[in-house]
Amino acid sequence: MQAPQREEIHLNVPSYKKNRSGIAKFVVLPELIKSLLSLAHGNADVECGFSENAALITDDRSSLSDISINGLRATKDAVKFYGQGKVHKVPICKGLLDNVKEAHSRYQVDQEITQRILEKKEAIVAAAKLTKHKELVLVGKEQNLIGQRKILQEDLENVSKMLNEGNSRLEATVATKNFAGVEMAQLLIGGAKKKLDVLKTQLGDNSDQMNQLKKN
Repeated sequence: MQAPQREEIHLNVPSYKKNRSGIAKFVVLPELIKSLLSLAHGNADVECGFSENAALITDDRSSLSDISINGLRATKDAVKFYGQGKVHKVPICKGLLDNVKEAHSRYQVDQEITQRILEKKEAIVAAAKLTKHKELVLVGKEQNLIGQRKILQEDLENVSKMLNEGNSRLEATVATKNFAGVEMAQLLIGGAKKKLDVLKTQLGDNSDQMNQLKKN
C-alpha cells in the first residue's frame, strides 16, 4: 500500500471538519501538523556537514575563518551540482571566468573591511582602558586628598587644644599674679595661632583640590 503524500495527510486531518455552526473543529491542530511535518526524519544532513567541516579543517588549516570555510563548502557543493563531483566536468562560462578574475580584488576589499573593523574594535578597547585608567587615577587622588584632610583635621584639633591650654595658663597666671608663667603661656598661644593659620590654609587648598577633582 502506497503511503499518502504529505499534502494528502494535511488535507485529510479532522481540523477541516466543521461543527453545525460552521466553525472549524480542532483549530490548533493544523499548526501542530505543520510543525511536525517540518521536522527532519533524521540528522544525516547535519552529520554530513560536520564531517565535511572536519575534512576541511585539518591541523595545518585550523586558522580558517568562517568565511573561508563557507567558501570552500560552496565550491565543493558547486562542483557536485554542476560537475557531478568532478572538477573537469564543471562548465566554463563567462560568469565563472569573471568571478575568478574578481576573486582577488574581492578578497582584498574583504580584508580591508575586516582590518577596519579590527582597528575600530581596538580603538574602542583602548579608549575604554584609558577611561578606566583615568577613573582609577581620580579615585586614587580623591582617596589621597581625603587622607590628607583627615590628618589636617587631627592637627587642627591638637592645635586648638594647645591654644586653649595657653589661654588657660595665661588666665591662671593673671589670677594668681604669678607672672613667671606669662612667657610660657604667650609662647603656647603664639605658636598655636601660627599653626592654626597654616592649617586653615592647607585645609582650604585641600577643599579646592577636592572640588576641582569632582568637576573632572
